[in-house]
This record gives sequence, C-alpha cells and structure tokens, in this order.
Amino acid sequence: MKWLLLGILALLFSVTIALVALPDPGYVLLGYGKYSVETSLLVLLVVLGLLYLGLRLLAGLWHMPARVQRWESQRNDQRLQRLFNAAVIDFTEGRTERAERRLARVVKSRQAPLQAYLSAARVAAQSGADERRDAYLELARQRLPDAEITIALTQVEILLSASQLEQAQTILTSLRNTAPRNSRVLRLLMQLYVQQQDWQQLRDLLPELHHSQVLDDQQWQRLAVKVYRDQVLALSSDGGLKALKEGWKQLPPPVQQDEGLLAVYIEQLVRIDGHEQAEQLLSSRIGKDWNQRLVYLYGDLQSADAPAQQTLAERWLEQHPQDPVLLLSLAKISLRNQLWGKARSYLEASIDLQPGAEAYRLLGALLEQLGEPDKAKECYRKGVELSGQGISGIALPDGESAQTTGVFPINCSA
Repeated sequence: MKWLLLGILALLFSVTIALVALPDPGYVLLGYGKYSVETSLLVLLVVLGLLYLGLRLLAGLWHMPARVQRWESQRNDQRLQRLFNAAVIDFTEGRTERAERRLARVVKSRQAPLQAYLSAARVAAQSGADERRDAYLELARQRLPDAEITIALTQVEILLSASQLEQAQTILTSLRNTAPRNSRVLRLLMQLYVQQQDWQQLRDLLPELHHSQVLDDQQWQRLAVKVYRDQVLALSSDGGLKALKEGWKQLPPPVQQDEGLLAVYIEQLVRIDGHEQAEQLLSSRIGKDWNQRLVYLYGDLQSADAPAQQTLAERWLEQHPQDPVLLLSLAKISLRNQLWGKARSYLEASIDLQPGAEAYRLLGALLEQLGEPDKAKECYRKGVELSGQGISGIALPDGESAQTTGVFPINCSA
C-alpha cells in the first residue's frame, strides 16, 4: 500500500512537470574552462533525479550487510522469545522436563536474556538437579558479569527454598559486604535466620529491617514479637524472675504492647512464682483493653489478696456478664477462696455459654467434693468427650485453648 501510494504521487508529479515544461522546457548552460554543456531544464532535472536514485542505491548496497545482520538478529530474538514463552507455559502447566529442554535451547544463544538463565536454574532446582542448576547460574555469570548481584540473589532464593542453608549463608555473607543496604539482601537474611531459628541474629537485624523499610510496621511488629518471644522464654528458663523482669524492660515499647507477647511474659511470671508482678500487669491491662487470654491468666494467679482479686473480677463481670472466659476465671478464684456456691454457679454459667473440658473437670471435682458423685461422674464424662473432640478448654481469641496457653489450671479438690 505504501509503495502504491508513492508510485501514484510520482506519476502525478511527472505529469505536472511535463505539462509545465512542454510549452517552454527552459535552457541551461554549464561551463567549466573550455568545456560547456547545453541542455534543457527538464533534461537536467531528470539527470539529477537519476543521479540521486543511483546514489541512494549505492548507499543501500553499502549498508546491506549491516541490515541483513540486524534483520537476522531481530529474527533470532523473536525465535528466542517464542521459545522462552513456550518454556514458561510448560513450567506453569507442570511440564517441567519440557520446560527445561526449551530453556536449555534458549541459553545456548549468547543473545539469551538474563531471565532465561535464572528460569532454567529454577526449573532445574525444582527437578532436584543441583548440578544443572549451578551450571545455568555459572553460565549466566560468564555471559552477563554485570548481573552478578541479581544472579547471586536468585541463587540464594533457590537455596533457601531447598533448605540448603549453609550455602545460602555463605553467599549472603558475601552479598552483605558487596551490597549492605540492598533491601532484597536484608529480606533474604531475615528469611535465612527464621529458617535457622537464629533469634539472636534476627534481633540484631531488626533495627536495620525497620530503618530500611523492608517490612511495613505490622510485618515488623509480628517478626519482632516472634523473635522476642523466644528471648522471654529463654530468660524465664535460665535467669529466673529478676532476669525475666530486667529483660522485659529492655524490649522495644511497641513490642511490649503486643497482647500475645504480654500474655507469654505473664505466663512465665506465673510459672516462676512472679504472681505479684503478673497481677499488677493484668489488672492494669485488662482494665484498659479487654482481652480474653489475659482474663484467663488472671484466673490462675495466686494472689496475696484473694478476696480483692475476686472483687475486681466480679466488677469486670458487671461489664461483661456473658463472657465464658471471665466466668471460668471467677470460678477458679472462688475455688481458691473456698466459695463453693459461687464457684459452682460460675462454672455452670460458663458451660452454658461455651462448654469446655476444663470447666467440666473443675465442676466435676467440685461436685464430688460436695457429695454429688453421680453428677460429678456426668461432668467428667462430658469433659472427656470434649477432650476427645479437641475441645480441651475455653476457646481464646488467638485460636488457642485454655490448656494450651502454658498455664496450669487450679485443682479445686486440693
């Protein structure tokens, strides 16, 4: 279509020139020294046009090899792209072997893109072919030396996925020196330490993760809680009450405010007889922010002033009369205060709202102590049934049951 249009325009131009030139073709005289050329203007224009076309033809022939080479390169790039796309489709649809064969054909060409080498390494890794995986990555390093960091990062990702942590750590250590502020390096270091469960290294990395904004605030908070939870457990096991309290004070304030970690800290206080400190924390926190897990822990405190503990819990009951966790905690406090009637009422009310194995067990022990063995056996039976169904206690907001929080329930028969 393009050439047809140009032909029509050339024809129209020729006709126009002919119509103008025929009445008076003009006269041109060219002279140089003793030589001169006489011709009409129309002939001169034709000669100049032919000369221009001849020069254009010669220039085209001169550049022909480069144009052919460029055309072949474009054609080869298109072929490689089609082959690479087919390999991606095969891999996505689960045809791993065919995908690797096609990718191997792509990377044979020096025009292969970086993504082809990395994809070939990932496919080989998924097939468990570590030698081929490393060969693809080494070939990429040889042909694309400027992409060393990208290739190394991809290799670390593959190694972490295969749980080859020592090799991943070696490469990351080198990358840490080469690109210390690279966000992807920091993220992979975080992933490595999590897989290794190296909480100390993670604690050291936390400030940098926060400063570099590798994680958003919520992600950083969750990671920090996970890291410091291990530290809290270690302190309570190795250092005793004083070390636990001092270690808690050193935690970042946002981490201290996490309800899950606070519950773990209070559980450890209770476990090593730090009931007074636990009671202060629970009384203050529950009064500000209602949390069933903390309410459950409050019921397991061995308070120095049990009547005051009961009074405070009953004050909460006025605001949360339908809370089964609070009713269970009040029942355990009443049992320690030897208020058998209140304990029974609270247990029965808790069971009505949310039956649990722990509440049935406590009620059974209480009924047995009150001389009602038949009712006690029925409570034990229902408690065992619920335990068999996996309902071991009151369901807490974070999905843990009362008996999986690490707190030891009160034995009402003591």
